[in-house]
Amino acid sequence: MGKLLRTAITKQKQFYIYKLLQTGLFPDASVLQQWTVRELRHEYEQHPLQKNRGGQRNGSESF
Repeated sequence: MGKLLRTAITKQKQFYIYKLLQTGLFPDASVLQQWTVRELRHEYEQHPLQKNRGGQRNGSESF
């Protein structure tokens, strides 16, 4: 795997781990670090409180 791709995957995992820790459902990052990016993303998507609010999803703005 190329260095650039590895760096991108690592950053993506760090993002999802950080967001999942903010939910308070996971007290320790060590368990989450063992998960794949797919598993982390799936769990993140199960908790809508961490997503964009106020109709600003996917770049659309509400006026």
